[in-house]
Amino acid sequence: MKVLYIINNLGSGGAEKLLEDLIPLMNKEKDVKADILLLTDKNNVFYDSILKKGVKVDIIKYKNIYDPRNILEIKKYIHNGNYDIVHSHLFPTQYWVALTRVIYRNKKVKFITTEHSTYNRRREKLYFRPIDKFIYSKYDTIISITKKTRDNLIDWIDPKRKRADKHIVMENGVDLEKFKKALPYKKNDLVDGIDEDTKLVCMVGRFSEAKDQPTLIKAISKLQDNVHLVLVGEGPLINDNIELVNKLGISDRVHFLGFRQDVSRILKTVDIVVLSSNWEGFGLAAVEGMAAEKPVIVSDVEGLNDVIEDKDLKFELGNYNDLENKIFSLLHNDDMYHCKVSYSNKRCAKFDVKQMVKELFKLYKDEYI
Repeated sequence: MKVLYIINNLGSGGAEKLLEDLIPLMNKEKDVKADILLLTDKNNVFYDSILKKGVKVDIIKYKNIYDPRNILEIKKYIHNGNYDIVHSHLFPTQYWVALTRVIYRNKKVKFITTEHSTYNRRREKLYFRPIDKFIYSKYDTIISITKKTRDNLIDWIDPKRKRADKHIVMENGVDLEKFKKALPYKKNDLVDGIDEDTKLVCMVGRFSEAKDQPTLIKAISKLQDNVHLVLVGEGPLINDNIELVNKLGISDRVHFLGFRQDVSRILKTVDIVVLSSNWEGFGLAAVEGMAAEKPVIVSDVEGLNDVIEDKDLKFELGNYNDLENKIFSLLHNDDMYHCKVSYSNKRCAKFDVKQMVKELFKLYKDEYI
């Protein structure tokens, strides 16, 4: 069975990181050959990593995610590669693959897509509803990474539930062992000029509207001077966040580390992990934080609610005072801190990427047969 994964690029997002972990494991399944096709060569931060794991990766020659000619290239690639399953991720790849299905005459090939977010800006514009409805209708199966992601998508494209049966839920997975066994840094090796008594709060994620790092930065500004913030990631709003840090006068306590390949070691080093997101499809970074055996505090939003159920670890969206109180409580109550570490250890077991591979492999076999 040959499987082709198609995605915009191998950037630093959760969907891209998922494929980096998932595809090498899928290739270990009996009689499976899984490859990746990318729409662009830009921002492919996981490209070298996944090549080293023996995965075949190709890039469409136009190298532009918005070029309509991608449809013809995808069609040709599927045909020449003799693939049985085509599995797309993210917009606009989902559009181009669906339109490829329209012109591709080999009905034996099964088309699957994964929906990664509970929300996107297309859903603010009603004229996108019939377009999205048409696009998703071309897939045999639509996987959503949480129940809420599925429900929101169905409400948008199929409010009468006529084709709800083609929608399934399959939660994302993380390589738990990688994070559990990671070796922590000494804190002053991770951040120059601090000592081991410094408390480190960490957030991993792109600097975008969805992630809302400013709420976390404001919360840190209200905490004592020995509490520092480590921000891992890149993105279009990074300069806005740097300006906010300077405005609040805490540039000595907030550390921008950029994109890192050693996230597992960083999470093992810090004391608390936070996701202050405005919205999430799933919150892979929250699972990674739990797998690293740290308390994880999240905003009380769809997607993250599916990962973190403990109300002590959720704060009101955008309320930096509430977030400050949650962080303060963990840092000043050892019993509570260790209780939440124990919660992380138990909870993360639900999100093992190995289990996800088994579920996905079964789906592929069912579709293929």
